[in-house]
Amino acid sequence: MFVDLNKCGVKPYKNEMSLYIHIPFCVSKCTYCNFCSFAGKQDYIPQYVQALCTEIEQKAQEFGYMLITSIYIGGGTPSFLPLGYITKILDCVKQKFKLSNNISITIEGNPNSLTKEKLQEYYNAKINRLSIGLQSANADVLKLLNRAHTTQEFINTIKTAQEIGFKNISADIIIGVPTQTLEDIKQTLNLLFSLNLQHISAYGLILEPNTPLYRLVKSGKLSPLPEDLQNQMYDFVVKELKQHGFIRYEISNFAKQGFKSQHNINYWQRGQYLGVGLDAYSFVKGLHWQNTNNLDKYIQQPNKKIKTEIETIYTAKLETIMLGLRMDSGLDIQKFNADFNTDFLKEYSYVLENLLNNKLVKIQNNHLIITDQHISNAIISEFA
Repeated sequence: MFVDLNKCGVKPYKNEMSLYIHIPFCVSKCTYCNFCSFAGKQDYIPQYVQALCTEIEQKAQEFGYMLITSIYIGGGTPSFLPLGYITKILDCVKQKFKLSNNISITIEGNPNSLTKEKLQEYYNAKINRLSIGLQSANADVLKLLNRAHTTQEFINTIKTAQEIGFKNISADIIIGVPTQTLEDIKQTLNLLFSLNLQHISAYGLILEPNTPLYRLVKSGKLSPLPEDLQNQMYDFVVKELKQHGFIRYEISNFAKQGFKSQHNINYWQRGQYLGVGLDAYSFVKGLHWQNTNNLDKYIQQPNKKIKTEIETIYTAKLETIMLGLRMDSGLDIQKFNADFNTDFLKEYSYVLENLLNNKLVKIQNNHLIITDQHISNAIISEFA
């Protein structure tokens, strides 16, 4: 069942989408991670990959007519899979779906499992973008986060990938970790600047319940960083990245010219996406759904959903606003009006008056832009 878009007033969706492939396996679980991932379950890998290919085949029966514009293999740690598995998964996709000519294919990986042989496999499989987790160049911070790699391993991985031929490499860092200092951030950025990367994601730490790091803070064994220090770190990151040619295009994402993440931009612009694998989320033709997060159940029944939600005008508008305001360019008011056949400034005048008067947002080139990203979540929540 899909939404009748003409009746509900939402602009009809295109016959194209992104594809997300979830790999839940890791060598170890990071202390801050609440994603659907497991350490110590590598024996499940052959069964899981087979189930994944089965789901891809089943989903192709429903959506095979749609063009895939980007693919993102995330986790977990996709590079933890032994040689050959990533190629097998992508072959399943290529056999069942139509891929755009200029498709972006990204794989996440960690330095401890990104061997030269695996990098060569990915390159041969036409993967053209790497997203590699560093998080910090400080050994003590890496230990606190339970990262299974050293800074030197990260450096070696980047250099090997570049030698093989990868020209679009992104690195992840985390800011706001307990015990972290501004000097740590400086050293981490200086390392990244020396490696000729094309994209950097700088995520503020979120202490997720039921994670070891959350419990350490909750018990008083660790103290969270003061909010003003976290803000100082973020401002420093934005300033330094800009000076080195990285333009912020979303709250946490920075790219050199021509290297924005196509896949993630599709999410932020509320494009359609199909998620396959454990706990994967999808949004196609006005429907949101989530796959099961139970590994055994997924292997037995790969197409099993645990939650389905039909989009409404209200949820479509709210999601468009929330995602648009995360972008550095802001919410495109003209596009919003065209998509929903409305007048955004009139419809949301009750919210905008206060935000504009207090200079928390501005309207520039027909875009609504947040002026202080430190309080972006609070501002976005005003529209809910």
